[in-house]
Amino acid sequence: MAISTATAGAEPSIPSPAESAGSTTTSGIDHGIGYRIAVSPVGRVVTATVENGRFEQAGNGTVLLETGDGATVLEVPRHYAADGREITMTHEIAADGRTLTLTPPTPAKVVAEEIGSYGRLMEQINKNMPGVAGGAIVGGLLGACLFLIWGVSIPLGVLIGGAIGGSIMGGPEFSDALQAFVTGQP
Repeated sequence: MAISTATAGAEPSIPSPAESAGSTTTSGIDHGIGYRIAVSPVGRVVTATVENGRFEQAGNGTVLLETGDGATVLEVPRHYAADGREITMTHEIAADGRTLTLTPPTPAKVVAEEIGSYGRLMEQINKNMPGVAGGAIVGGLLGACLFLIWGVSIPLGVLIGGAIGGSIMGGPEFSDALQAFVTGQP
């Protein structure tokens, strides 16, 4: 089902309880199957309801969406990649086969992963943005004083100035994150 066809041929209807209270919804018709998809703001639970179709559990853990005559239209995977990690969704198909609920893992079930040097550096840059920005401005202005090599001196001045400004404001935490990133540490 394509999101671009979300409103094509859709009929207005009363939102279900899963769609109320600020959830994001879309609906439409695709391959002769009327659908309504709601994403709950609490827990980011996705609920898909279909007319003229049916959800069936496949042997490999995926869910199939089939038309009224049994032709498979869509395969809903169980695993998704997001932010460099794999997320396993819990599928629940209603008894009538017309509603599929996808539930992401709760934070307690998510395995803590090492953020990495880039993530730590970005966290420190965001945390110490005034120092980084101030240092970058001063460094860029100093780099602009070298008229003949502006293409190198200004960007280099911005980088060095931002690093110095962030180190002054963020202290050892910023310096450690910067050093780990520059040296390629995990």
